[in-house]
Amino acid sequence: MDHSSARTVILATGMQSSGSTLVSWCFLQRPDMNGSLDGDTDLIPLPPANIHTPFIWYKTTISCFTLAEQIALLEDEGYRVKPLLIVRDVRAVWMSLMNKSYGRNGITAEDPPLRLRFRRFYRSWQDAVAQGIPVFRFEDLLAHPETSLKALCRALELPWQQAMLDWPKPMEQIADSRHGNARLMGSDKQGLAAALDPGVASRIKGEIHAEDLAWLEEIFRDYNVSLDYPFHLQNLELLPGRSPPSWKVSRRLHWRLRQKPLRYLFCKLGLSSYRPRPQ
Repeated sequence: MDHSSARTVILATGMQSSGSTLVSWCFLQRPDMNGSLDGDTDLIPLPPANIHTPFIWYKTTISCFTLAEQIALLEDEGYRVKPLLIVRDVRAVWMSLMNKSYGRNGITAEDPPLRLRFRRFYRSWQDAVAQGIPVFRFEDLLAHPETSLKALCRALELPWQQAMLDWPKPMEQIADSRHGNARLMGSDKQGLAAALDPGVASRIKGEIHAEDLAWLEEIFRDYNVSLDYPFHLQNLELLPGRSPPSWKVSRRLHWRLRQKPLRYLFCKLGLSSYRPRPQ
């Protein structure tokens, strides 16, 4: 398809809990840009209609779709895509997802197992490196906010906008601000400097299953080397075994239970194996 006259969409994506919402908010503060703060991870990326700024911004996450699939889906709709991959130490991401409502280690298409999500992200990182797609470390934003954002703008061939640091645009002017990190959404949004916690990058600690940690450090060995992450993290609280995917955490189960109140009642009573007799 010829994209020479198509609208430009800057597609920012990465793992959930990778700090991508903060990056998204910075870019949506630009006067030449509007779009989606945080798209639905289980829906194809389609920007809001009636955006009149020179650039359209669409931020989503890698869970149900890889970076390559997201690019192709947008190109199918006639957009010219400038992709961006936001990365973070995957062990910090995993431990964060273990404690988040959207970190469901499920078994369905809309809530895939965590390991499957991370494999999709790993393939997306490989594709980004091979194709010269900008890769932006969340840790660099924490340590050097202005310098890292200016470098990212150059990589995306965008002029620098001071608004990315000052945050003058209220949420009401964002075309699609339905989702987003709860901590950021609940803050007073007085500017990037006020919102940052530089110590986050150096405080990678928490619970993780021993087998999952070993799996992450093996699968992402070259990723860690390339992005200057340590091969092995110390001082983590190791849980035995691994975190197995579960049907019980999947949203599809809860949707079905809401449609079948009697089954929901028995599930709440701990009788989830109950099946009503056919009439």
